[in-house]
Amino acid sequence: MKKIFIISLITLAAVSCRTGDIFEQPDYSLETSTKLAGQIVSGTPGYFGHIKSDKVTNMSQGVSLLEMSFLNTKGYSVQLYLYQVVLGSSTLGVAVPGTDKKEDLPSALAANLNVEATVLGAVNGDAQAADKAPAGIVYRNGSAVKSTFSDTKGGFFATLKDGTAIIADQSQYSTYRTSLYNAIGTRDRILRDGFAVEGDAKEEARTFVAVSQDGMTVWLGVVDGVYFYYSNGITRADLAAILKAAGAWNASLLNSGDVTTLIKRDDLGEKLFPVINTPSAKGTEKSSVNALAIIEN
Repeated sequence: MKKIFIISLITLAAVSCRTGDIFEQPDYSLETSTKLAGQIVSGTPGYFGHIKSDKVTNMSQGVSLLEMSFLNTKGYSVQLYLYQVVLGSSTLGVAVPGTDKKEDLPSALAANLNVEATVLGAVNGDAQAADKAPAGIVYRNGSAVKSTFSDTKGGFFATLKDGTAIIADQSQYSTYRTSLYNAIGTRDRILRDGFAVEGDAKEEARTFVAVSQDGMTVWLGVVDGVYFYYSNGITRADLAAILKAAGAWNASLLNSGDVTTLIKRDDLGEKLFPVINTPSAKGTEKSSVNALAIIEN
């Protein structure tokens, strides 16, 4: 009789655990609030597990920022910030440090970009070479600041004199050289002509730039990493899939990891260019040799 009584208690406890509020499985959903997030989720089957939140801020005509927080199908948190820029009313410029080389953070670079138009936002740019110069080429407003590559890795992103944008390999530099208006070096290619480029499967913080097939739309942004409950980074393949779903045809990484930084203009805030993401360098903005900035014409 005693054994039967004990078994009955265990059974009741098990039923209680299965039905009690504390053990109820959370409601997972792929429902999105914005058109762009919905397009990305539906175009990347098997990657998204649950959408926590998504919102789009319209910065200017043709310029928007998607902020998207989600779980992937592994159950890991991921935070994505994605600028979409339809070229025309706005374009992409390259910000570089002044001659004193002290103002080398993306926010400082953007704030001191020598243009008459408004800077809407920016991300960190190219990697640093051994001589502390940018690893790739740098062009500003049709003039070459640096016309050589310091290593054989990566290629370049550019806006051309005809108003379109490209992502190209180093081998194509001579083809486009006389047509470059603004250009910056890139790191690993992750999307080429609509196909993902094979690479490592590490989930890391990433900074990236992508271009549509017609060269009239540019995406740039970051995926945060390091902080487990906030964001755990992303693989090259998964990021390529997301950008393709957004509409990109070619995409490359910029300098990623600790330096991954995205800023957004805030005319009413304490800082004109606050950091929107959470950089891996203990949440603080880290030095960058240059920055890719969104400029309202």
